[in-house]
Amino acid sequence: MSAGALAASIFAADGVSFKLHGQGWTQSGRLMHSSDSVLADGQIYNVSGNSMQSLGGQFTIDADLGEHWKGSFGIGVYQVSQSLGSIGAHDISYTEWFNVSMWRAYVAQANLTYSLGSAERPWLSVTAGNFSYDYNPDVKNLGLYLLRGPVYPGVLMSGFQEFDTDTSKSTQTGFKVHNALGNFTQDILFLNERVLPPTFDWSLAYVAKYRAFGALDIGGGVNFYRLVPYSSAIETPGHIVGNPDAARSYDVVAPGDTVFLTHQGIKLMGMFSLDPKRWFPFENMGAEDFKLYGEAAIIGVKNYGNYYKKIGERIPVMGGFNIPTFGILDMLSLEIEWYGSHYRNDLAYIGYPASIVAPWQDPKFPIPSPGPVRPGAYADSTADNLKWSLFLRKTVAKHIQFTAQIANDHYRPGPLPTAFINSVGGTQDVLTRPSDWYFMGRVGFFF
Repeated sequence: MSAGALAASIFAADGVSFKLHGQGWTQSGRLMHSSDSVLADGQIYNVSGNSMQSLGGQFTIDADLGEHWKGSFGIGVYQVSQSLGSIGAHDISYTEWFNVSMWRAYVAQANLTYSLGSAERPWLSVTAGNFSYDYNPDVKNLGLYLLRGPVYPGVLMSGFQEFDTDTSKSTQTGFKVHNALGNFTQDILFLNERVLPPTFDWSLAYVAKYRAFGALDIGGGVNFYRLVPYSSAIETPGHIVGNPDAARSYDVVAPGDTVFLTHQGIKLMGMFSLDPKRWFPFENMGAEDFKLYGEAAIIGVKNYGNYYKKIGERIPVMGGFNIPTFGILDMLSLEIEWYGSHYRNDLAYIGYPASIVAPWQDPKFPIPSPGPVRPGAYADSTADNLKWSLFLRKTVAKHIQFTAQIANDHYRPGPLPTAFINSVGGTQDVLTRPSDWYFMGRVGFFF
């Protein structure tokens, strides 16, 4: 749901004009098949067949504070309910089932912007606070590698209607400088880490995009991830004096040759979007029909020891195509992703003083729990390299919207904390084989 598409109530007070936006939604789905399990409270849960449901709402006010100043503030709340699964068995007929339900409040927007130029397209703007930023608005689920997920280990993120792809919600905290010169735009971002520990680190990113021939958008970017750390020792846990698990954070590549691993790293990103309708207009085509787009990244340009010795294993690539529906739907988008990492796509233990900065399991060794639901080799090796997602959206009566998704992506069963992360609650992908998939649907309104 795009903030630009929201209708708004307009009012004024003390010479300042305001626009009020609101939305509410409910969604439900089911994890139809999962080959993996989840570790929680010392128990291994079978999550295959889990049901999922959530609902929420938010209000946002945009304020015109004068000739060059704008502010935005919004709050929201949502509830998530999901069955955690069955304990320690593969036949649900004789096991207990558990349901987890939780409420969370969030800040939808909280920022101040100073701009120069026209209100619709300023040539320069500076934003500070919590703000939304989506450098690749064509993405519905997969991609957005530059600003999503950590480096070393290179863990990928995705989801259904997550904040990263909903531009009515803030996704970044820090500062943004935006510049537009004709068909060229560029952004400098200085961002504070508030999701993945170690929190409070600062990253410096740059994104540039150019529109060529009226229909082709190309872009690229770099992210100096965790450039300014909150604690240098935490960034390289192997150096922490007295850390009993320090050996997990370095790699002995040869006698006398030790490589200390780190959470810091550099990401590079390239992207494109092609809309051939701008060259060859078709009758009855929807605004999003026939778009072709893609993104690729290097998650960590530097090789480290044995764990990160092949840069090709750190390059995710995704492509998307908006299938024409000729006005029946707003959008029907198919996305496919390939990522050649051999390691578990898990966020567990990131930020611990005893951090396993390297992937926590070399594929040649046995895989620790949580393991596969069914006996056999752990599913996450090369079986999860290919991901896919089919997304649809339909708006009726201008203010009611239906969205749905069927996918084998990077779905994680549990919401992430912002303190230490461990494997309790489902921090790892549970869609680790081609046969794994889920569906989600949502109905909502906006004004």
